[in-house]
This record gives sequence, structure tokens and C-alpha cells, in this order.
Amino acid sequence: MAHSHIETDLDLRAPTSTIESPPAPGAVKEEEQSREKRTRFRLSWMIAGGILLAIVALVLPRLLRQPPANIVNASGRIEGREVTLAPKEIQGRVKALLVDEGNTVKRGQLLAELESDQLEARFEGLGANIANLEAQIRQARLDTSYTAKNTDAALAAAKAAVSSANAHLARAKAVLANASAEYQRNLSLYKDGVVSRSSLDQTTMSHDTAMADVNAAEKDQSQAEANLALAQAAKDTVQVKAQQIRVLEQSRNAAQAQLAEARANLAERKIYAPTNGTILSRTVEVGDVVSPGSPIFVMVDMSRLYLKVYIPEPDIPKLKLGDPAEIKVDAFPGTTFPARITKIYEQAEFTPKNVETKEERVKLVFGVELSFVNPEPRLKPGMPADSVIHWNSTAVRPR
Repeated sequence: MAHSHIETDLDLRAPTSTIESPPAPGAVKEEEQSREKRTRFRLSWMIAGGILLAIVALVLPRLLRQPPANIVNASGRIEGREVTLAPKEIQGRVKALLVDEGNTVKRGQLLAELESDQLEARFEGLGANIANLEAQIRQARLDTSYTAKNTDAALAAAKAAVSSANAHLARAKAVLANASAEYQRNLSLYKDGVVSRSSLDQTTMSHDTAMADVNAAEKDQSQAEANLALAQAAKDTVQVKAQQIRVLEQSRNAAQAQLAEARANLAERKIYAPTNGTILSRTVEVGDVVSPGSPIFVMVDMSRLYLKVYIPEPDIPKLKLGDPAEIKVDAFPGTTFPARITKIYEQAEFTPKNVETKEERVKLVFGVELSFVNPEPRLKPGMPADSVIHWNSTAVRPR
């Protein structure tokens, strides 16, 4: 028993061999594949982490950035005021068309010409009528001037004749008074036998002569007064002639007004561009007859360009007419064009169909027009543009 125990202890303390057996080829390959998997896994996590950090670096500042105060951003397209060119008062036939659709025109440029035989005949007839009235007025003025001069002279002579007749009558009456007194005295003396018959006859003759002179003087006075009345009537004739001249002048003035109207109508035969712009459409051809108000051209006014944008309903109360804005056009990067609000539509509408996303089209918006403060030739209708509208928080537009 004891021997057996000792032997066991000896076996336990026996030294083990340090030489290891070589690993199997399959185990080495599995270990290499496992190491490659761990390397690829670490690399994938590193790439994903880098991408996540880059996204955070780009997005986080935007998320944390506060939107500018008192700013409304909007986009749209540049538009222009359309101007219809048409004759206002005349009807005529198109004689010439000098521009076509799409042409750019300058203010005052001749665009088309019309012709109207009826209008030209009326213009010539009015001119002839005025010339005739002018001749009548000149003749009436000469006649009136001549009559006035003769009347003044005749009136002066008639007044002088009346004065002379009155003096002559007064002298004749005085002589008659003396002759009558002398006759009565001689008649009394003759009855008393103091004077002779011949002396009484002489006194009677003197009395009768004085009486005849008075009668003649009275007739002369009547004739002189009649002549004075005629001279005064002639003076009234001058006034009548002057009134006739005024009537002729009124007719002449009315004809001149009609001639001015006809001249203005004749001027409508030529259609000029009222401003710088572009011809959008031409509705007639040479030889067509156009009536008053019938459009010949439709053009866009390049001096009245504006950007039309659509603002969501919640932002509309912030805006008011005259609020400033800046507009940027894709065609001119880095350039800002000043503008201001000139119109805010009163009627709400859904976002127009030309907006690309369906979600945007179902929003309720209001149209707003931003007119350029100083439109430049570089800006054209149809250009897309972005805008920044500055509104005053203390002056909210009432709804």
C-alpha cells in the first residue's frame, strides 16, 4: 500500500515535455478569415461613423440656425404689364406693319400705318370751310370799319346840322317876335290915324317874312333831326355788323376745333410704341380694316417689370404695400435688384399648377407683385427669380 502511494507521487511530479504539436492547416485558415472579418467590421464602422459625423457637421448648423427676423422668402417669374395698341377714334385700313411678334421696340418707334379716305376728305373739307369763313370775316371787318368811319362822320355832321337848325330857328323866332310887336304897334297907330297905310303894309310884310323864316327854320330843324336819327341808326348798323363778325368767328372757331379733332384722328393713322417693350402678338395683316378699339399689337412694357410671387396665407398679414424687397435672378448670380411691393391680391387661391409638387399646389396663397425700382434691360419677362421681402413687425397689414 505504501509503495503504491509513493509511486503515484512520483508520477505526478514527473516532468512534462515542452515540445508542442504543430496546428492543423484548417485551423490556421479559419483564424485568418476571422481576423479579416473583424478588420472589415471595424473599417465599416469607422466609415459609417465618418459619414455620420459629416452629416451632423452639415445639417446641425442649419437646424440650430434661427431664421432671419422680419423676412419672407418667395420665388416666382418676372412678368411685365401688357399694353394693347389700337386706334381710339378712327376706322381705317392697315397700310403697313413695320414690326412683328417678338421684336423689341423703343419708345416713339413707328410700328404701323393706317389709311382712311373718308377721314382725309373730312380733314380737307374742314380746312376749306375754315378758309371760307376767314375770308368772310375779313370782308365783314372791312365793311364794318368802313361803315363805322362813315357813320361817325355822318353822325357828327347831323349833330352839327341839328345845332345849326336850332340856332337858326331861335333867331327866326326872335325876329318874328320883334316883327309881331312892331306890327301890333303900327296897327294901333294906324287905327288912331297916326301912321299911314303904307307904313302899316311895310310892318305887315316884315311880320309875314319873319313868320316864313320861322317856318323854314322849323323845317330845317326837323330835317336835321331826321338826318341825326339816320346817322344814329347807321351807328346801330355797325353794332349789328360787329355781331355778325362775332357769329362768323364762332363758326370759324368751331370749325377749327373740328379740324383739330380731325388732325388728331389723322395722327392715329400712325401707331407708335408708347414705351420700350417687346411685341407679344400682332392681330392684323396688311389690308385688314380695323375699327376704333380693335387691337393691332399687344406689347409688354419693359419699364414696368415685376416679379409675381405667391405668399402663404399666414404670412400675408405681415406685408403691406411699399415694403422693400431684393430680387435675385438665376441668369445674373451675385446681382441683387431692389424692388418693392406694389400689389397684394385680395382674393386667395390655391398655388398655381406650374408649382412642381402636389403638396405645394394644395396650399392657400395670395399673389403679390414686386415691382423693380429701376428695371434694367437685362431683365426679361419669364425669367425665374427669388426674392426676400422685408416687413416691419410694428406695422402689420390689417386683414
